[in-house]
Amino acid sequence: MSSLQEKKAAFTRDLIMQSAIELAQECDIGDMSFKRVSENANISERTMFRYYTTRDAFLDELTLRLHALLELPALPEDASLLSGFLVDLYEKLDAQPRIVEVLFTSDLFDRVLHTTAKDRYLQLITLLEKSYPHCSNDMIKKSAANIRYILSASSWRYYRLAFGFDLKTSIESADMLVSQSLLQLKQGG
Repeated sequence: MSSLQEKKAAFTRDLIMQSAIELAQECDIGDMSFKRVSENANISERTMFRYYTTRDAFLDELTLRLHALLELPALPEDASLLSGFLVDLYEKLDAQPRIVEVLFTSDLFDRVLHTTAKDRYLQLITLLEKSYPHCSNDMIKKSAANIRYILSASSWRYYRLAFGFDLKTSIESADMLVSQSLLQLKQGG
């Protein structure tokens, strides 16, 4: 493929994804057909199928693009900095509640769980192993799972919607649990 063809293909994919992201702001993912996305992008439905042969391939890329729009912070290099990370994370989630809501739809949520959420869990295991080398693998994995849950849009959403907490109280509540997990690791389990 020539450079010009590659640029055109990248432009078309971006156009399709931008159209889908716009539609996601106003409609349910389940109602987002190739026809609707192509009409919004001013391209043919056939072009959509050229770039996304299946709805799954389309939704996989849409999930990754929406997740990237959240601009979530990277994990810190030291576990003791997770409190500050938690503040940044919850602020980013709070800034874009509609994108979070869209990612929670049944069409996308499993994709998030098997990609970005799983990656974050594995990163946490590595971080905790480095920060607490004296702890057992079992303890590290359990702590990483618990902390991963607190460092998720699910927990943020739970605090904000189920309890009606403001952002500050949500962060403080989450930080209590992260701090307790880290204290337990520090004490050796």
